[in-house]
Amino acid sequence: MESANLREIIRKKIKEMSVTGGTASFTPGEGANYATPNAFNPNKNAKGAQNIYYYKLGFKPVDTKALHKKAKGIDHKDLWKKKLTEEKFDLDTYLNSLNIQDEKLKRFISNRVLGFDAIGNKLNELIPLIRSAKQKTINQYQQSPEFQVLYGTDIAESYLDDLITLFKD
Repeated sequence: MESANLREIIRKKIKEMSVTGGTASFTPGEGANYATPNAFNPNKNAKGAQNIYYYKLGFKPVDTKALHKKAKGIDHKDLWKKKLTEEKFDLDTYLNSLNIQDEKLKRFISNRVLGFDAIGNKLNELIPLIRSAKQKTINQYQQSPEFQVLYGTDIAESYLDDLITLFKD
């Protein structure tokens, strides 16, 4: 009786949280699992929870704006941020800077440069079509796994290899 009472006192003093204390459960040795009710901050707008262990060790989040401001002579670029818009190429200004008088030559150069935009647009259109074709192929083989070709991926891959070779420097 005395040892059970002592265990309860120790448990209250330590305030130990069980990693399987919620509805989640896992079997030890069955892979990487992390099942704790307090693993994530419910406040999604929070900059960090004060009970995170590295805060207790003395670390704190970096204020990137202040850091960039202090590094006056050093250029910085946040590589992980997506570029919101691609810079718009002004074809008319470019053609005027070439000082070409021949209208046929201007049209020829214009068509060559605009052709890259057309290729890019077609490639963007192609990506969802490829994903859809892949899903249809998976579904087809799931229903009847036979030697049947729905889409000619071999020839498509060959065409793409040729295109890559064409545009390499």
